[in-house]
Amino acid sequence: MSIPPGFRELTEASGFAAANGPWFEKIENGCAIRGFLPGPQHANALGIVHGGMLAAFLDSAMGTAVLHTLNRRAVTLRLSLDYLGPGRVGDWLQAEGEVVGHDEHVAQVRGRLYGPRHEVLTGLGAFALLSRQRTLTPRG
Repeated sequence: MSIPPGFRELTEASGFAAANGPWFEKIENGCAIRGFLPGPQHANALGIVHGGMLAAFLDSAMGTAVLHTLNRRAVTLRLSLDYLGPGRVGDWLQAEGEVVGHDEHVAQVRGRLYGPRHEVLTGLGAFALLSRQRTLTPRG
């Protein structure tokens, strides 16, 4: 499977994303869409993509939606998920988030993760908006 057109590798990824990637992103109609190609390292004992990996990937996409919509970095306060079907190793998976409401401190985000055949995971989350002056410094 090749990477679909329009996606670029997130080469600036660090920490969890770097260890579990590569992850890819494209901006379409002002929305960020994340994608990745799960391999055997992402599988659980049943041979499908581990639910924790799917949750983390969707969480990342939802946080990215906050950044692109509100131009604010954010951290997850609450995440509610519904698993709808398996993510299969070797299938291109995509995730996207939509900010559905916010105030000065918290954004509400709806997310979805899907594969070539079906929806895999949906979620609702609350994200704390970080100070506009705060800069992130990756730690090695």
